[in-house]
Amino acid sequence: MTAEAPIWTPHPLLPAPTEAQQLAMLALPDGASALADYYAKREKLIKLAEDDPFSYGMEPDHWRDTDELSAKDILLLIIFGGNRAGKSEYAAKRIVQDAHANPDSVCFCFHENEKASIGLQQKYIWRYLPLSVKQLEGKTHPVYKVRYTQANGFTDGKIVLPNRSEIYFLTYGQKPGSFEGLELGAKKARGKLGCWADENMPLPWFNMLKLRLASRSAKLLWTYTPVNGITPVIKEVLGSTAKTVKSLPAELLADRVNIPGLPIGHMPYVVEPYMSKARVIYFHSRLNPFGDHYRNIKSFCEGRPSEYIERRAYGFARDVGQRAFPYFGPWNIIKREHLPATGTNYMFTDPAGARNWATLWVRVAPGNPPKLYIYRDWPQEQKYGEWAVPTERDTTEDARKGWDGDPGPAQNSLGFGIVQYKRLFLDEERITMRTGNTSEGDPYRAAIEEAWRSDLALAGGVEAEVMGVKFQEEIFARYIDPRAGKNQHAADKGGTCLVDEMQREQRNQGAEVIGPAMQFRLASGVDVREGMTTINELLFWNKDEPLTPLTNEPRLFVSEDCRQVIWAMQNYTGLGGETGASKDFIDLVRYMALGQLRHVDPTARVVTGGGSY
Repeated sequence: MTAEAPIWTPHPLLPAPTEAQQLAMLALPDGASALADYYAKREKLIKLAEDDPFSYGMEPDHWRDTDELSAKDILLLIIFGGNRAGKSEYAAKRIVQDAHANPDSVCFCFHENEKASIGLQQKYIWRYLPLSVKQLEGKTHPVYKVRYTQANGFTDGKIVLPNRSEIYFLTYGQKPGSFEGLELGAKKARGKLGCWADENMPLPWFNMLKLRLASRSAKLLWTYTPVNGITPVIKEVLGSTAKTVKSLPAELLADRVNIPGLPIGHMPYVVEPYMSKARVIYFHSRLNPFGDHYRNIKSFCEGRPSEYIERRAYGFARDVGQRAFPYFGPWNIIKREHLPATGTNYMFTDPAGARNWATLWVRVAPGNPPKLYIYRDWPQEQKYGEWAVPTERDTTEDARKGWDGDPGPAQNSLGFGIVQYKRLFLDEERITMRTGNTSEGDPYRAAIEEAWRSDLALAGGVEAEVMGVKFQEEIFARYIDPRAGKNQHAADKGGTCLVDEMQREQRNQGAEVIGPAMQFRLASGVDVREGMTTINELLFWNKDEPLTPLTNEPRLFVSEDCRQVIWAMQNYTGLGGETGASKDFIDLVRYMALGQLRHVDPTARVVTGGGSY
């Protein structure tokens, strides 16, 4: 190259040609002209991207991955980011793009305090406004309002675009109730962004925003660097059963299994969390090609513990909130169709007068030692809502309430008595023959249904109702909370206990059986600590080795339909004592673990309990 060689402006997404490449071009006919033209166009593009990032800004590949997640039918997109990973740049640009493209939009931008809002969110929003909007700064107009200074942000914490779209800048210290009635998102387009929440969003704001976003099917974009770990809201959304859809190599943690189930040296990238209408993407610091930030972060992480590196460089924080079942994870959650087709069914229930009876069903598969599969819970979240919800109060070591959740709508009593609960249990266990090609899902029930079809064919189409017991799951034994089961209560004919009442038939005035006899055993009432230990024994597997059937896997699994059980297992700490709302289902799992349940060969089975009507 000559002394007159051009100086190429560095740019991570537009690498300059090497000296060898430039010499090769210069050797071609008209090469000097072609090289000069390429240089001019490249320099112009870099200048345009800097001056007008809204129209010309260049975007890294992981932004496209994030757009693909945002395009899904979801409510919430979380971007966990390492330090200087570019998550705020992405959020600001997408908020501005949606507000600019969709008239009459309303968007909220949240930060922890006003200073952070001005110095971070508002600065980025201003950066990504179109030049045509920036040129309106300070002008008076009956529609738009664009007044910004770097020192004070947007006047009144608000900007109104010429298309009447509004962007509000708020803090979590404000009261959610002050904004009731506002509809967030685009007025005439569904599925657009309605809110950008940055860093530590409290639960009351999260709950309010879900309502405000719903009317326009708008979406919440949440950016968070988990320097201080998992927050209550993230714990609620992510859960301990989040499924990693895609992982990426982690240069700074390359020689270890960082997350069970992922390849050696990988960290999560795209995740499907517990909350069904949410997606999560991790912006690893190395993915941000702009600036020299990653080199600095690598130096900060040198010699640091792995947990520090996970948070700072990969935006990943582990749930260290004193969970009682740290080995409960996505590997324990199975699809309904993966339940065992062969097994012995048991039922456990926890009666209460002021709330519904928490109940679960478990199937013990053949094997030694046997595996246990919780395949149904009641009241189902899908029908009755949550049994327990995250608390909105502050929890401390001294404040017992709230540690294990607050009561949810599923606890509200339906006013059932003995007869209604007997009918409920049998209805849940009843198998209805399906028509057409619809699938039962549960292989155990599907096998029974297929047997009915064969019997009906052999019987020449006899009505299914005459076949009686074949239409019920076979429950080998039923168990009841030992305290509630022995409690005396008023009955029609003198004092008795729930076990006696469940075992007795109830008849109407016409002497018809309306409450069939149903035998219950008292569940084990041994020390709570022993029960918790037994649950953890069922959950244990060596996380330092691959998850392998038979040789290295847990023995307790839960159908994905059993969301009450899953939430309890994810969130229970035991610190809430008797006040914890998730304790009821944990008690049932504890009784199950202590019950020494076994698979009984059907050819030798003697059924205790059951019943029909």
